[in-house]
Parts: sequence; structure tokens; C-alpha cells
Amino acid sequence: MKKSVRWILFACAAWFAATPALAADDAVIAEVLAILKERGIVDDAKHAELVAKNKEYEAKQSSLLSRVIWTGDFRARLENYWFDEDALGGEDDNRHRARYRLRLGAAVPVNEWLTAGFRLASGETENRSTNRTLGAGDDFDRDTFSLDEAYVQLKLPIDVGSTTVVFGKQSNPFVWKNGKDYMTWDNDYSPEGLSLRWTMQPSSSVNLFGNAGYFIIDENGSAKDPHFFGLQGGAHVQAAEKVAVGGRATWFSYGSLNTAFFTRHNAFGNVGLSDNSDGSISQLELSAYAKSTHVAEWPVLLHAHFTKNLDAVSLPGEGKQDTGWGVALEVGDAKQLALLGVGYYALEADFSPALYTDSDLTDGFTNREGWAFYATRQVLSNTELTLELFMSDALEKSSPLFNTSIADSERFRLRTDVVVKF
Repeated sequence: MKKSVRWILFACAAWFAATPALAADDAVIAEVLAILKERGIVDDAKHAELVAKNKEYEAKQSSLLSRVIWTGDFRARLENYWFDEDALGGEDDNRHRARYRLRLGAAVPVNEWLTAGFRLASGETENRSTNRTLGAGDDFDRDTFSLDEAYVQLKLPIDVGSTTVVFGKQSNPFVWKNGKDYMTWDNDYSPEGLSLRWTMQPSSSVNLFGNAGYFIIDENGSAKDPHFFGLQGGAHVQAAEKVAVGGRATWFSYGSLNTAFFTRHNAFGNVGLSDNSDGSISQLELSAYAKSTHVAEWPVLLHAHFTKNLDAVSLPGEGKQDTGWGVALEVGDAKQLALLGVGYYALEADFSPALYTDSDLTDGFTNREGWAFYATRQVLSNTELTLELFMSDALEKSSPLFNTSIADSERFRLRTDVVVKF
């Protein structure tokens, strides 16, 4: 057998033997290719081609775990409640507690089209909280750590903007970060279903976005599943060199809602959520903001929110309790001097399903109004200190219909948070 043939067979054997080991045996393959070049079996051009192909193969076959993008945070919290006598004559005892939250997430770009991800979070049994209270169990029992997100994301080959489809338990596509989005959705919810997310930049000063989603509220083996569909569109516009504005409009449609759904939400303030025989709800939400950066250390953000339940019941002597609104002002930057904010929110009893509203501002109840004062400063790299004071009370106090939301409604809530991001 000719020497050249033996060397080629040896090279092929080395290649296939090295394949399962991937990068660990890359040095062996490189050595074989160098020998082939040295013996004159391949010329310089062919050697360079084989080296390039080997590197390309290694890149494609390398372990996906090496591509994982990890994220996480830990939050330590001190929380204080002070109650005043409410309209029912009750006054709960003041309360003080320490809590923590731990979240750990990962996203894996499987290929140029698909990304898979998950997030684990601490928490107790509440859907609206990933907090764990120190001493909540007996004798230092182990705390729970559960699946907060689990999804796969597909990037669609569409030339008009960027479009992705997300399936699974995922971040809420209808919440944005332009100010405190306190009203319609609590930020700890991770809805389960299918969403479509689209962004486009038609010019250097305009960014458009749109979101749609279908989510299952409660899988039901004997009847239609309670669910909701959402459709949202909006824009961010750089109106001037140091002025940005934006807005969004969202329509929600809830369907197949059953008695169990209304019972859960009535316990948090709803009294006439749907006037339809099938229990369906249509809801409109509008939000807008304006931001000025004329003073670099003290940017100013003004944002407002409005939500209306289009199918609320007209209550005897009370009319429809179908509207929620809020307005807030933020000044500063947490990474420079400090971020300071103040906001006022009024949430009528049936403006939205009560269990989905924010659990901090009004303890998760509707038929409440409240002020929020907050300050945040980055004290160390990736470490923030936040103080928040919430003052709340009931909106409607005269009718027995609202007794559920009136109880313990007049209170002050102070939170001190230290958040470490990693």
C-alpha cells in the first residue's frame, strides 16, 4: 500500500475517532493535518481549507451549555405596616417582617432561530409574590424554589422588523419599563401560553412595537378553559434631541370564565366584573410617557395609565366601577445621584380582575386609591438600595358591597430593599 494512501486512511480514522470528543481532541486533528502538509500529501491551500472546516465543525458541535447566558438577582427586604382605623371600624395590628427573593435564569441560543430558557424563583404559595418571609416555616425548614419561567423562543424570518414567537411560561409581553407599571398586571406573573412579539425601527427617531398573546388561566378537563387574549401596539419617539415620548394601547379579551374564577377575584375587591351571560370581559388599557434629559444628572419622566373594563356590571346606587387610572413623576438616575418618584393611583372595584393587579401598592385589592413614594440609588456595582412608601385607602366606603376591599384598607407600608444583580 502506498504511503500516501496509508496517511489518508490514518487521517480519516483520526478524524472519526476525534469526533465524539469534540474540542478535547482538537489538538490531535491539528497534528494530523500538519503531518499531511509536511509529507506533501496536501498543499498549503488544501491544508488551510481543512483547518477552516475543522474549526467550523467544532463551533457547530460544541456543547450548548457553553453558550448559556445566566442571569440572577437576590433581594433582601425589610417591610413595615402601620394600620389606621378603616371605614368598618377595624384596625389591624401593625406588622414588621424580613423577606428575601432569589431568582436564577438562563437562556440558551440553540441555533440562529431558536432560544430556550428558564427561570427559577423563590416564593411561597402566592402567584403575585416571589418573596420568602424569614421564619415563615417551623424550625428553619427548607424554603421552596420553583419554576418561574420555561419557554422556547422562535425568531421568524420576516424582513419587516424583528418578530419572535414565544411558547410556554414566559415574561408578560404587555408590561413595559417606562415608569412603575402598577395597575393592570403585577410584575411577578409569568403567563402560560403563546405570544407574538414584534419591533421595528422605521427611522432613527421612531421605534414601533406590537405584542399579541393567548394565555390559559386554568386548564379545565370538563369545560372550556378560562383564558385571555391580548393585543397591543405602541411607539417610542425621540421628539427632540433631549425629549422622548411614547405610548401604547392594549385590548384584553377574557373568555370562558367560570364561577371559580370570579370567586377568587371577588375575594380581592371585584363585585361586578362581568355583565355578560357567558362571563366574558373586554378591557382597554392606554399608557403614555414623556422623558426629558436636559439635565443629565436629573432626567425627568412623566407617565400616565388608564384602564377601563368595558363589561362591568352597573351596581344599584353605585353605577359602574369600571375605571382605573394613575399618574407618576420620576426624577433622577439611580446610577448617578438617585432616582426619586411619586405617583397616585385610583383603582375602582371592577376596572380589572383584582388578582392580577399589583400586590404592593394596594395589597392587591381593587376599590383602592394610593400614593407611592420611592427612591433608588446604586450603592455599589450591581447593587441597589430602594426605599418605597405606599399609602392607601378604600375608594368607596358606604355600601356593604365593598366590605371585602375596605377591611384594613387605611395603612402605610414601608419597604427597604437591597438588590444584588449577577
